Formats: sequence, C-alpha cells, structure tokens
Amino acid sequence: MLLCALVALVCLDVTARTFRLFPTPGARDLSEYALYAITFLGAPWVLRENGHIAIELVVERLPPRGRAAARIASDALGALVCAALFYYACRAFWRSYASGNLVYETFVFPEWYLYVLAPAIFLILLLQFLGRLWGPAPEAGRGPHREAV
Repeated sequence: MLLCALVALVCLDVTARTFRLFPTPGARDLSEYALYAITFLGAPWVLRENGHIAIELVVERLPPRGRAAARIASDALGALVCAALFYYACRAFWRSYASGNLVYETFVFPEWYLYVLAPAIFLILLLQFLGRLWGPAPEAGRGPHREAV
C-alpha cells in the first residue's frame, strides 16, 4: 500500500509541477521517508521468502555438505550482523528520543520518528536468521534449501 501511495504521490507531484497547477510541498520529503519505510518493512518478507539476490557460482560447485555449511555460515553471519545492527539501532533510537532533537524540513517532527522502525525490523531479521539456523527444514520449493550434513 505504501508503494502504491508513493507512486501516486510522485505522479501527482510531477503532474502538478509540469502543468503548474498547484504546489506540492513536502512531496520530496514524503517520498524519501516512504522509500526508507518500504525498504525496512519489506526486508523481513524478502528474507522469509528467500528472495534476496544470491550469486552462487562457488556454492553450486561445492558438494552437498559444503553447500549446507556455506548456507549455515551465511545465516550465522546474517544473524550476527542483524544483532549488531539491532544494538546500534536501539542506541541511536534512544539517544534521539532522549535528546529531543527535531527534524526541520517541510514538516517538523521529533527525530526519533525516523529511527522507530530500525530496531524492530533488525530484531525480526535476527529472529528469522536464528530460525533458519535452528528451525525445522524448510518446505520444498521455498526458503533455504539445506542438504543434510
């Protein structure tokens, strides 16, 4: 829904500016915030569906045990990175909330509004990576395909 709203907003802004119908203050700012939100909100779904781009030139040539080890290692690395990002996102959010800083653009709002998504999304991603490591084997045709080690 957010993507559809973003497309409509950009079309409205371009049309209004082209034909000089009316000003669209804040359209650029709203577009930036919508792109940020779309990226964060879409990441857990893409990970769950195993939809990230993967170049497996080396992994495809490994024996089954090697492929399984590579996938486990990549999930473990993903979990570590998400844990670190969760920690730092929480720190950034708390510092911004505690300082009371405001964002002064077309709209004026507390800076921590921009940071509210990151900790929650990184936590979800961390839990998904951990689930991929220790959860049951994924269904055929979906998710990471681990061979028995």
